Amino acid sequence: MTRVAPGVALEVVDWGGHGSPLVFLAGGGNTAHVFDDFAPQFADSFHVIGITRRGFGASAGAPPAADLDTLVTDITATLDTLRLGRVILVGHSIAGEEMTRFAELHPDRCAGLVYIDAAYDRSNIDSIAKAQPAGPAPRVSPADTADFESIRAVYERIEGVREPDSEIRATVRFDSADRYLGEVTPNALKARLASGSRVARYDQVRCRALAIYAVPDSLADVVPYHAELDAAGRAQGDSVLRFVAAVVADSRMKFARFPQNTVVDLHGSNHYVFLQRPTQVARAMRSFLSTRRIVRQPDFPQPADPHDTINQHTRAAGRR
Repeated sequence: MTRVAPGVALEVVDWGGHGSPLVFLAGGGNTAHVFDDFAPQFADSFHVIGITRRGFGASAGAPPAADLDTLVTDITATLDTLRLGRVILVGHSIAGEEMTRFAELHPDRCAGLVYIDAAYDRSNIDSIAKAQPAGPAPRVSPADTADFESIRAVYERIEGVREPDSEIRATVRFDSADRYLGEVTPNALKARLASGSRVARYDQVRCRALAIYAVPDSLADVVPYHAELDAAGRAQGDSVLRFVAAVVADSRMKFARFPQNTVVDLHGSNHYVFLQRPTQVARAMRSFLSTRRIVRQPDFPQPADPHDTINQHTRAAGRR
C-alpha cells in the first residue's frame, strides 16, 4: 500500500523482474489483479508492477468525479514513492485516459505507452453513452450469485473470459463461508470514471505508443452470452455490435494518424482481449517493447522541491 494523499492509499502489485519499469493500469471496475495471469510473463525483461486506482479493490479513497488529473497525480505520486523515473505504462480500457494525460503532463517520464483496447476518443463520451443502443441483459438467477464458484461462472459467461480468482476476490465481497455479499465498489462510484469531456491529446504525446484494438467481427465479440438470447435480444445485440464497430474504427483512425503510434488489430476479439487472446497480445507487446527507443533503464529525476513528491466505453453488456 502506497499513501498518495490524505485518506488515499493505493495498492501496488509487484510481479518482480529487473530492468525498465513496466506499469500496468486496470480498466474501470477492475484492479491490478486482473493482470495476475498475464503481466508476470514480462518479468524476464522488465520490473513489472500494477497499480489499483483509488476506490477500487484494496485501494482506499473514492474515485474523483470526472477529474482525470487527480488519477494521474495518484500514479505519479506512486511512482515517486517507488523511486521509478521513466516508465512504460500498459493500460486496459478507461486507463487509456490516464496514460495519455500522464504522457502529456510528464513527457520526460514516459518511456512508452501500450494501450490494450484503450486508445479511444472520449471527448464526447456522455453524448456517446446516451446514443449507444441498450444491450440485451444477461440471464442472472439467484443461484448465479450464491457464492464464489457461482460468481466466477457467471462472470465468465457474461464477459466471455475467465478472470483470475484473485481479481474476483479483489472486487467482490464474500463472507467467511464464501457466500456473495456484493461488489467492493458501488456502481455509482464506478460511473464516475466513465463521465467527462477531456479530449485524448495524442498530438501532445511525444513518446512512442502501441494501441492493440479488439475489433469485433460478430455478435459474440460484444455479447458473449448471445446464445441464450431470443430474437429480440439478438437484434439488440446487433445494434450494439454496429455501434461498437463504428467507435473502434473512428478512434483507431484518430490514433493512427500520428507517426509515433503503432496499431495492431486483433479481429474477432472482445474487450478483455488480453485475457481472451493472451499469446497474441503478448507477442504484439514484445515486438513493440523490443524497440531500442522504448527499452531504457530507469533514471529517477530528483524533484526541485522535496514536497513535489507528493470514460468507459462499454464493450459488452456485463458488470463493467
